[in-house]
Formats: sequence, structure tokens, C-alpha cells
Amino acid sequence: MIRRTITSFVFALWAANCGAEGLDEATIAPDQRSGVERLLHRAGFGGLQKSYAIVVGVSDFAEFPDLPTENDPIMMRDYLTNEAGFDYVHILTEEKVTKARLEELMLDEFRPMVGPNDRFLFYWSGHGETLELGSGQMGFLPLSDSRKASFSSMVAMSDLARWNRFISAHQVLFLLDSCFSGLAGGAPQSDLTNISRQQLSGPGRHLITAGRVNEQTIAVDDLGGSIFTHALLKGVRGAADSKNDLGADGLISVGELKAYLGQEVGRLRMAYNWQKTITPQIRDLSGSDGAFFFPLPAKFPAKQVDIAPKDGVQITPQSGDPDILEVQRSLIELGYDLGPPDGILGFSTRRALIAFQTKSGLDRTGEIDDATTLAILQALVPAPDDTPPDIATKDEDQPQTTISDGPGPPMVLIEGGRFVMGRNDGTPEEGPARDVTVAPFWVSTTETTMALFGQYVEEEGLDFVSRKIEAEPTCYEWSKDNRLRRTAYAYNQLQDTPDDDPVSCVNREDIDGFLEWLNRGGASPPYRLPTEAEFEYLLSRDNDRHGQMHVAADSFWVDNRAALVCDWGNFADASAPFNWTNRECSDGSPGVSAVASFEPDPNGLYDIRGNLWEWVSDCWRPRHKDPAPADCKTGTVRGASFDDPLKNLGSTVRQPVPLKRRQTNIGFRLARNTD
Repeated sequence: MIRRTITSFVFALWAANCGAEGLDEATIAPDQRSGVERLLHRAGFGGLQKSYAIVVGVSDFAEFPDLPTENDPIMMRDYLTNEAGFDYVHILTEEKVTKARLEELMLDEFRPMVGPNDRFLFYWSGHGETLELGSGQMGFLPLSDSRKASFSSMVAMSDLARWNRFISAHQVLFLLDSCFSGLAGGAPQSDLTNISRQQLSGPGRHLITAGRVNEQTIAVDDLGGSIFTHALLKGVRGAADSKNDLGADGLISVGELKAYLGQEVGRLRMAYNWQKTITPQIRDLSGSDGAFFFPLPAKFPAKQVDIAPKDGVQITPQSGDPDILEVQRSLIELGYDLGPPDGILGFSTRRALIAFQTKSGLDRTGEIDDATTLAILQALVPAPDDTPPDIATKDEDQPQTTISDGPGPPMVLIEGGRFVMGRNDGTPEEGPARDVTVAPFWVSTTETTMALFGQYVEEEGLDFVSRKIEAEPTCYEWSKDNRLRRTAYAYNQLQDTPDDDPVSCVNREDIDGFLEWLNRGGASPPYRLPTEAEFEYLLSRDNDRHGQMHVAADSFWVDNRAALVCDWGNFADASAPFNWTNRECSDGSPGVSAVASFEPDPNGLYDIRGNLWEWVSDCWRPRHKDPAPADCKTGTVRGASFDDPLKNLGSTVRQPVPLKRRQTNIGFRLARNTD
């Protein structure tokens, strides 16, 4: 059972099959706040956070008929990233689609990255084959090099069912633009077209295919590919809305989508004179209580006020009193839990004010008076030390504040202290705000340079440059069209890059080897990566750069003072090619700059913000207070890079990156204990 093309509609354009080698790249939303999270919050489903997807397409085959569907996965990728607000979409097409690569993406990349409050979508475009068994049939997905009747060379439905178990998302949806029998899961137990809004938010795992056994789906050139994907995209863009008793509510549930697909696919096959039936199928993978859904950004906000009250959804005003807003942010920074700041002096804010006033010995009014405002400022900004400096002390009496021994880089001593880590009014992964104590530690003044890392590569005989280890590119880099593509050779830059540039394209395995080499001579204390708490502590100490006082900790970096901060770090300036470019200034560095090209922060550290994201030692946790996973596959990076918007410069911004991932905008610096 294969997908058939209506030959009378196929042009030579499809036969050319441009780009048959395929794509293997990720699109990551540049905004630090989830795009779909904003849509879900408007729709009243604020508990759901990130949305991830893998889009797979095979149209060029060795032994199966080629399909005119090469644009289908690209159109699906573009819809998810540009319209549906998905945060992370990986596209894999043509010859790049192998069982080993799919296994790597599902188990090593998505499994540790997708959390229990996230959503995950799997889309496949290609042929479908069926193996007749004594007890029924089993479905398979042929790859580019799959051989007919060689089912071991294909992806089995059992592979999809197994991968589904590894994804811990709240909602999962598999969309297979192919026809199958022997589907995973069972028939849904309820009418998903009439599911209530409250039920909709529950956990859900479903699978939809384009057809069933003995049916042949079709692709038509003037539709741009498959009729199933054409109908799918039309449906999630709004045509499938109002297919239930609720009417047009701005949400496309999986039940509404399946009902619409049945109607639209039937209409299209008749319009193109395809007489055989095509019946999209839906399966429930886990006895689901809820169902995957697509919010409509263009329609839903206008209806929000009408439907939110009856569902008990809290409506947060877009703006409030700016003075109250600043006080709320300050109280959150001081560790008081009062919810998202809204500029309204409500119950939670008054409760936090009374708690602060009690602690500060003030009248417990719950109001924002002058005495309370002054006390908040004093709590945020410690009084200066007026103790006169010692005069004519001997060098041996001075505490050591710098260190440079062995092959390692110069380092400065960071005095330990207590600070508030995280924030409650940012993205979910930035919270919660909590008190953390950091012990004194040493940290390198710059990111690790090409010179030092090149010395390690040379002494260890790591022949990356001649590509004996790297048969193909292993490092991702951002392209001008905002795609993260694996196009760079990790260490080829060692041949041409100046010694004082920071090393990038290094994953955690590379860094572990480097640290082992660096500590081999018995460095004591040994070199290591900074912890996540240490790195945020460094960023928080940089908020008062140049002695400026800030009520809100990161307002200095992210409140549109673009022309001011771009002189102090390598961020996305006017010369950068990205759509979040800062047009208000130019730092002269469209890419990575040499270390120490900009002035240091008050700790004497260069590029602690910008230039390169930097690895820290911690495994990724959805919230920084969560325990580390037993099986660590995803690490954490901090500090933003040369190709990031200003909003990513905040002290609490953190990003997950697979430990095996190499990127041109990720590097690292070193740290050591004090004893």
C-alpha cells in the first residue's frame, strides 16, 4: 500500500527533486519566552509551557516511486515555527532520514529536553508499507534507501510506539501523512470532536494517519504536495474550528482536526477525480483524558474576555501603575512570592508588603509609602563600605585576588555570598526565586581561548583538522534565515582563527577531555566548569555596572537601553544578520570577537554576557531547584552570545542544550575551588 501521485498533474519540476540530499537542522525560537506559551496563556492553558516538534519527510526513493511531496515537511516546519509559535522544531528530510539519526534525535535530544508540562508533535511525510501477519498487519515507513519487501530497512510502527514512551510531554501528537494498518494504540473511547475546554487541557497522546489499509493517499502538484498535508495545514489555520458544539472558540482540538480532515480529504479526492476512498484514521496511544490542540493567534484573543470568566481563568491586565510594578519586581527579587507583577496593589502584593514591613520594623500598612520604598531600595543596594583602605601594608599581608599557574588562564577570586537565584516573573524555567549561598571560587577572566584549546588538540594529537574524526560537519550554526544547521566542522577553525578568539563548537565531551588534560599535571584545586549558581551569581553582581542603581535587577540590560549596553559587550548589533538585530548601535563585531575586546565587569571578567553562551557544569533541569536527573543527556548554558537579542542578557535566562551538541555560539570558561 503506497502513496500514489496523480500523474496527470505532475510537472517536470517535481522530477528534479531539488535538494535530494535533505535537511538536518533545528529552528529555535529566538524569544526567551515560549511563543506558543503566550498563545496557550491567552487560551486559558497557562500550565502548558514549551512546544517541540520533529518534522520528517522522504520523497526521493531508490526502489519506491518518488513523490512530489518534498515541500510538505518544509511547509509544516514553517507553519509550526512562524504561525503556531513552536519553540523548537527539528526538520529531517530525504537521505538525512536514517533509523540511527531518528533514534539519536528521539532518545538523546528530545527525550531529556521535553518536560512533563511541554507538548510534542511528530510529523512524517512519505510512503507507507504493510506487512501481512497471521494476527493482522504491521505498518512500516520506507526510507530513501529502503528496499521493497525488506522491512528491516524501514521504520516500524513499533518504533514510533517505543519512541512515544520516551517522551514525557503532557500532550503528544503523531501526524503520519501515509496509510497504515496495524496502528499503535486503540480507537478513542470518547467523541473527541465534542471534548470540553476543561477536558482539552488534560494529558493526551494520539496518532492520525492519512489513510487505512488498502487505501492509497495521493499528492497533487498544484496543491504543492499531498492532499492530506494540504488539508492539515488548512485545518489548523482555522478551517477546522467550529466543528464541535462549542462553536468557533479559537482552538483546534485533535478531534476537530480529524473530523475536518475526513471531510476535506474526501472533497479534494473527488475534486481531482480520485475515485478510491481515503479515510484518515485516529488512534489513542495511552487512554488519554485530554487532546492535543492548536490555538489560533489571529482569532482567539478577541474572544478571550467572553469565555475566560466561566472557566475561572485569571485575566491579567496588560499594564498597571508603573510605580507599583517596580515595587512588585523588587519584592520578587528580594524573595517574596506574589505572582507575576501586574501593577495592581492587590491582595498578594499587600501580603508581601506587610511581610517586608514586618521584617524591616516598619508600620504594617500594606501600602507603598516613602519609608517602605526607601527600605526596599536599601535592601536591594547595600550601603557602601566607608572603611578607609589600609595603607602601606606588605604584599605578603594582602589577600591573593588573582592566580595564574600551569597552562591555565588568568583567574580572579570571587568572594562568596548569598543572593536570590531565579525569578518568579520570567519564563517558567527561570524560577522559582530562592536564596542561594555561593562559596568563594576562582573564575577565569575570559572565555577559554583558541590558543589554549589548540595546545590541547596539538599535544593530544586530535586530528580534527584533517577530518579523520569528522567525516561530516558536526557543529551547528545559525543561518541568516534563523535556522540552526549542522554545517560547521568543529575544529577546522583552529587553522585560521586567531589565538585570542574564544573556542566554540565544543560539546561537553570535548570539554571533559580538555579538563582531564589540563589537570593532568596535578593542578590543585583542579580546573572545572562553573556551576549554574556561580554563573548566575557573577551575572547578578554585574547588574550594578558603573555604579548605577537598579530597582529591578536586570532592567539595566533589557529595558530598551540598547545604545547604552552595546558598548559593553558583543550582542546582536546593527551589523548582525538576524531579525532581532539591535539597530540602535554597532559594536563592530557581527560575529565572535576576540576575548577582552570590551571592558570588564566590576569583577574583572570579560564577556560574562554576550560573545558566546557558556557551558556550566549542571545538567538541565526544568526549574533550577529541581534535583539533577540520574541520566544526564542535556546540559545548561548561560550568558547569551553575539547572535542573541538583548532580552537574553538577563541574569536568570538559562537554556538547555544536548550534551553532545556543538554550536558556533557556545563556548566555556574555567573555574576552581579556593582549596
